Amino acid sequence: MHATDGSSSDGPDPDDADTGPLQVSQSTQSDDGWGSAPDNWAARFDEPLTVNPRQVQHNRKPVIFFSIVAVVVVATVGGLIWWLVRPSPQAPDGPAPASTSASAEPDADTQALRRLLPGGYPEGSCKPVAAPQGLRAQVDCDTNSDPGGPMSATYSLVKDKAALDATFNDIVGTSTRVNCPGNIQSPGPWRRNATPDKASGTLFCGLQGDRPTVAWTDDARLLVSSVQAGPQAPTFDELYAWWSSHS
Repeated sequence: MHATDGSSSDGPDPDDADTGPLQVSQSTQSDDGWGSAPDNWAARFDEPLTVNPRQVQHNRKPVIFFSIVAVVVVATVGGLIWWLVRPSPQAPDGPAPASTSASAEPDADTQALRRLLPGGYPEGSCKPVAAPQGLRAQVDCDTNSDPGGPMSATYSLVKDKAALDATFNDIVGTSTRVNCPGNIQSPGPWRRNATPDKASGTLFCGLQGDRPTVAWTDDARLLVSSVQAGPQAPTFDELYAWWSSHS
């Protein structure tokens, strides 16, 4: 459809003046409030960077623990090295000291037994031995120095009458019985001259191998004694005479 003035209604009027490019407003915000926000990001990059450091808290417990471990290790290693390189103790000059058992003081029972021994034994000639069951103490003696004295002897301190009889019977059972010199019954009671009406114990004469043996008990003292002659001396009569003067 065409206008009545004979021109086209779709295009601009050729007589209209050219208005040119539109000017963009320099305002940062439109009047209606929808403009863009101020550009503050560029300014941030122009200022120095600020950092707020956070203090780090150090845990000292592991340090203390490992320090203690290190000290212990060093002390242990040092002690081991010292033990390995230390000089060995030098042996003292002169003879070795006597053993404790040899130098120990005899017990009370052994001391009591020694006080009951007959005379004629030099110092050190009687030595304690292990006492069998039922005995309090026992000693073995070498040669008695008195006339007619035995070459060997055993003296036993027992606990009671039963042990006295058992110890005496062991001597009788390991010997060949004979009558004592003067045709004295063996075994039989014996008496001291001071108490002739009272038996002091039992006397036995016999042979152990070919050696004369005299054994006797002292019932009041719970003492059993057994003495022997040597291969040549004393004779049976000499040994019996010695017993008569030492019982």
